[in-house]
Amino acid sequence: MRRGLRLDLKKEATLLAWTLRRAAPPSKVRIFLNLPGAASVRPCVEPGESVRVGQRIARPAGPHTVAVHASISGVVSVLQKFLHPYGGEAEAVEIQSDSKDEKIPGLGEERMNWEDLSPEELKKIFQESGLVQMREAMVPLHVKAGRGIKNETLILNGCESEPYVTSAHALMMSHPVEALKGAEIFRKALGADRIHFVTEDNKLEVAELLQSKVYFLKWKQVDTTLLPALYPQEDEQVLGRQFQEADGKSPEILDVTSAFAVWEAVARQKPLYERPLTVGGECVIEPKNFWVRNGTLLETLFKNAKGLLRQPEKVILGGPMRGRVQKLLDIPVLKGTTALLALPREIAGGTGEEEPCIRCGRCVEVCPVEISPVMITLAAEKNLNELAQEYGAGECIYCGNCGFVCPSRRPMLELIRRVVS
Repeated sequence: MRRGLRLDLKKEATLLAWTLRRAAPPSKVRIFLNLPGAASVRPCVEPGESVRVGQRIARPAGPHTVAVHASISGVVSVLQKFLHPYGGEAEAVEIQSDSKDEKIPGLGEERMNWEDLSPEELKKIFQESGLVQMREAMVPLHVKAGRGIKNETLILNGCESEPYVTSAHALMMSHPVEALKGAEIFRKALGADRIHFVTEDNKLEVAELLQSKVYFLKWKQVDTTLLPALYPQEDEQVLGRQFQEADGKSPEILDVTSAFAVWEAVARQKPLYERPLTVGGECVIEPKNFWVRNGTLLETLFKNAKGLLRQPEKVILGGPMRGRVQKLLDIPVLKGTTALLALPREIAGGTGEEEPCIRCGRCVEVCPVEISPVMITLAAEKNLNELAQEYGAGECIYCGNCGFVCPSRRPMLELIRRVVS
């Protein structure tokens, strides 16, 4: 990546220990069945019904949706629309815990002959286990594996360049073999020939650990590349450009957290109902990485980290660059949530007035996809949407670099989203 930012990473607090802490199951979860505006899956539970951990609570509604599973045991209290972390409303199942944490039979047990499953059988397991790419877009993994494009290489994405966020780092240090085996399962489902693990050059210990595991597994189909620690190095579009194949196609990319989920679903019959997540920021008393159940409310996660030292200026789902600011703590995390941050005023901003663009060009210099944020946003301010598209608005990856470097404090991402949505 020729363009990007070297940021103050602020990851030390959550990397004091490599372990992922497992807190007590939450007393309540709110599990969304899909994104706002998208076709919902079909609920298969009703209010008043008892459920167990890992039980399917919604069936796939079509070839591009996945099943949804209960993350705690208890009673379904309500099935209705709630405020979604991405904005708007979406249908969700709310479950009140019975404090028993009872699991469905077979969950966690080894699946017989899982190493011999065909690509079609694997993709069926992906869909029925609720597997999605565990980033913001949450693309179903059976869709990613079944696009019909023959890729020579699967990129195993171990980059994590946003400040504070270390959940993938902790997972790689804690479960390197499982992540590698999950990537190998996905490679077979995809039909790729090789796995190429990539991470930043400030994670040498991660690269060396995975290389040692590959050596002991005696695998010849895996190699490793270290990339500059620039933000947004982990973005799929950015990585795809860097590792474009000889025929001009971009390789398929799987992040390490999703790879681990693949291994659990296929080898251990465990549907996707929890994920590693960073709870951090200067306002948090004990920043840590946790295993978090899908649908856990933000207020519960802060309590798991011993609470807040002071009132945060911003509460963000995801990293500080491209995460989504939340005004309420009665909001649940999603499968694609990497972090929950509580930032004070001196870190999050909130001081200074927006000023007119001074044509400094800094936003163009740091744009990783080489579009012109300045021209797009100037066009957006005048409602010239077609002109904004001509300058590349549709290619924006919403990394936030332009707004971060803007000396005039212009709401760059907000303006770009206005012309793209």
